[in-house]
Amino acid sequence: MIITLTTDFSDKGGFVAQLKAEIIRLFGEDITIIDITHTITPFRALEAAYTTRTTIPSFEEGSIHIVVVDPGVGTDRDIVAIEYNNRYIISPDNEALSLIEPSKIIRIDKNRVNPNSSSTFEARDIMVKAAYMLKSNGIDSLGEEKSSLEHSLKPKISKNKVKGKIIYIDNFGNCISNINSDLISDGFEKIVLKNIIFRHLEKTYHSPTSSYKALINSSGFLEFAYFKKNFAEEFGVDYLDDVEVYL
Repeated sequence: MIITLTTDFSDKGGFVAQLKAEIIRLFGEDITIIDITHTITPFRALEAAYTTRTTIPSFEEGSIHIVVVDPGVGTDRDIVAIEYNNRYIISPDNEALSLIEPSKIIRIDKNRVNPNSSSTFEARDIMVKAAYMLKSNGIDSLGEEKSSLEHSLKPKISKNKVKGKIIYIDNFGNCISNINSDLISDGFEKIVLKNIIFRHLEKTYHSPTSSYKALINSSGFLEFAYFKKNFAEEFGVDYLDDVEVYL
């Protein structure tokens, strides 16, 4: 069985090692643990949203994915287990899940999972144990069903316009929006970001038409890039900046 980890813990200290030790203790050595990333910017749950949305479908059905970017650790914020495309995600109910459309949401009963949990390391004491209970007894064993997640980053769609947001900036400074290619597959008049107007999409990062460009990336999202330069820095783009597609 596969369990993945996505956190903002970095490689400093032993937090990731403690998570893995607890996973092995509960699941046994037959478990495969895959680190998606531990370099999410500290406390920036939104940054984990795109990674979670685009990476998890690559794994086998039935896999469990623990996502921990949790500035509210130990408070009364919910921890949830969700079913998504026959895979399972365990995470605080925050912006890290804002691009996911789950088929089931369970609010994890922390007392049922581990009444002796540390209030400062619920990733180890609640989320890992919840993953084990999910595997052993199913998602419904973790608590009561919840109707919706707290955050959603769906684009706003009207007759003549799709309005989205920048939801991820990668290591190269490429700026990725929450607008999926399906929403603009019939063509568009123009795309506007920070007063920059794009009239067409390029197919690659390197093209003779323009050094900066809009394109559809490998995960199917509208992205903005600058060949061998940092688009975000060049144009002052940041998370949640508006992207408007006029149809």
